[in-house]
Amino acid sequence: MVVFFTIAIIAFLYILITSIAGHAHDLGHDIVSGELGHDTDHGESGHITSIFSTRVIATFLMGFGATGGIAKFYNIGYPLSSLFGFVVGGIVAALMFWLLEFFAKQQANSLITTSTLVGKFGTVEVPIQGTQPGEVSVVYGERYGTYIATSRDGKSIAKGRSVRIVATVGSNLTVEEVS
Repeated sequence: MVVFFTIAIIAFLYILITSIAGHAHDLGHDIVSGELGHDTDHGESGHITSIFSTRVIATFLMGFGATGGIAKFYNIGYPLSSLFGFVVGGIVAALMFWLLEFFAKQQANSLITTSTLVGKFGTVEVPIQGTQPGEVSVVYGERYGTYIATSRDGKSIAKGRSVRIVATVGSNLTVEEVS
């Protein structure tokens, strides 16, 4: 019984401290590295929170420990107490996962992931001079952004010309002029 309650208390204290201290590393991970040309946004794939989030795991451990301790208090054997703990721990962990997803989705996000811009159109704001980069503005949905851009074929593109985005490397765009 002591082991179960110790697990529950440690997990509860972890959740309490991280909630007060603002621990939120596991809500989403964006990796953008212009040097490597790698652009990944895990939030676009549907789930913002991982089932292996530290808060979800701690919630599982809290439910497991509390339920196992209560079952052991009523003189139920360790195997059955552990089984009850796993079931209830799984249920409360699933509820915590759903709650974290719900709150994370309520947050506003003005980030436009550059990989979603491929095939979209923009306007040259700073001329692209041959192989020298310029700047392109893009309206995507209700969002607006300006990006460094180079010409696909190395030709100059004047200010005000329409372009189509054909590729991205990190936060830089590769464009071609639209005739």
